[in-house]
Amino acid sequence: MLTLRRLLAAHEEAIVETGTAWVREMAAVDLAGRPTSETRALVAESVRAYGALLLAGDPRPRDAFIERVTTLRSNLRFRISTLLRGFFAFHRALEPILARDSVPHQLAFDILRRVDAACFEAAFLTADTYARKLHEVVDTAQRELLRREKLAALGGLVAGVAHEINTPLGVAITAVSLMQDCVDELRHAFAAGSLRQRDLRDGLARADEAGGMALGNLQRAAGLVTGFKQLAVDQSSELRRPVALGPHLCELVASLAPLYRRGPHRVDVDVRADVVVDTYPGALAQIVTNLLHNAFVHAFPEGHVGTVILSIARADDGRVELGCADDGVGIPPRLLRRIYEPFFTTARGSGGSGLGLHIVHNLVTELLCGTIHTESEPGRGTRFTIRFPADPGA
Repeated sequence: MLTLRRLLAAHEEAIVETGTAWVREMAAVDLAGRPTSETRALVAESVRAYGALLLAGDPRPRDAFIERVTTLRSNLRFRISTLLRGFFAFHRALEPILARDSVPHQLAFDILRRVDAACFEAAFLTADTYARKLHEVVDTAQRELLRREKLAALGGLVAGVAHEINTPLGVAITAVSLMQDCVDELRHAFAAGSLRQRDLRDGLARADEAGGMALGNLQRAAGLVTGFKQLAVDQSSELRRPVALGPHLCELVASLAPLYRRGPHRVDVDVRADVVVDTYPGALAQIVTNLLHNAFVHAFPEGHVGTVILSIARADDGRVELGCADDGVGIPPRLLRRIYEPFFTTARGSGGSGLGLHIVHNLVTELLCGTIHTESEPGRGTRFTIRFPADPGA
């Protein structure tokens, strides 16, 4: 390759200039906002990488260049053809120089053949590397969106729990204040020497009633906090543990009551079989939360009061069957096949993100190793049937 070494030594600047002009012309849309000096620097680096590969058999400069240039472009809007043209610029610039230097045809053909092989190999490596990095960017963005969706659902539950807790705490505060007033009256009467037996009896009765009212409401608030805490822990955990599914589902629905109790809708639980599973409570909590939220957002438009029934049963094949059925407006057939697509929603402006059922599908099929089936007709409601093994890891 003495001829190629000589050509590169004598015409490197011309090769870089010609290659830069060709890339800028062919990729004018992508490079319109990028300085020419940046394109020139990248073309010059690619020419040096080709020199190391073709003259010394060293692919490391090429591989390092591909890694760097694909990293630079993976977070920008760039067509992959623009990246690939940067690698074919060497051939485009070398071809007229071979003709101008009167290199014999057979030798020129051999040089271009080797250059073409190197260009194609670099282009394939670049395409694979760039695609991998784009997938990593998309995967990272999707994971972040799913995380935000989970936090949004939990945030809505926090607001509901805060509203629910406010009522029993308010009653408890009022009752404790009443009890304090009763005790103060008795204390003052005792200090003044005017405390009568009837006054003591009535005062103690009122204080006892107020104390019972305060205790009952504080226990109710504590129950809400305990249920919400367990739900929050489950949703943020991917640990497996044995779960009695019927009681667990009832507790879960009770914990989720703030999501629907302020509205007119009703949620019923139908436990048809006593089932104990070794599974992921966090996944179950997320699935039930998203199914209920999906029903409230989509199944029951304004003015439509409905019921959601969650059921637990044993399927014919021995797997666990979790059902979620509503008597809402149903799903048109043209939309039914798309409901698990990420970001697909018909309620973009009213609380729909298009990720709820996508999360459900992923959790059921990947974490629980199960299946999910949907049946729906317009005007006749929707039913989701989830089947999964009692031991997902078995």
